[in-house]
Amino acid sequence: MNVIDKIKDKGVSMSVLEGMERLQYIIDEAQQVKPLAPEHKTEENKIRGCISNLWVAGEVLEDGTMKYYHDADSHMTKGTAKVILDMVNGEKKDEVATLTLESFMPLGIKELLTMQRQVGFASLIDRVIRIAQ
Repeated sequence: MNVIDKIKDKGVSMSVLEGMERLQYIIDEAQQVKPLAPEHKTEENKIRGCISNLWVAGEVLEDGTMKYYHDADSHMTKGTAKVILDMVNGEKKDEVATLTLESFMPLGIKELLTMQRQVGFASLIDRVIRIAQ
């Protein structure tokens, strides 16, 4: 399954969650995130435009797949980032590098976010793609 299909499938599974259920799902996802090592909480890894602090680091593994790490101050931000990064972790570098903000719209997360958080969401996607390029 390619990454676009993976995103679409996740969007379908999340679409059954309505309003507060979807928000609770994102918060539950945040609770599964391991803390990011302090050396990765740098200005370079900080996502601009987020209301809370969010850091995203990543690397290309020897097999050409991507591995991302993140942490955030708020559960909403941390959970949103986890859902996004779960879609690209383990995927081929070249495939992740060709994604766009629109590629992630089937998840239905953007609609849950305030305008300020939508700016952070776009910056998160941009960072994920730039790490893969």
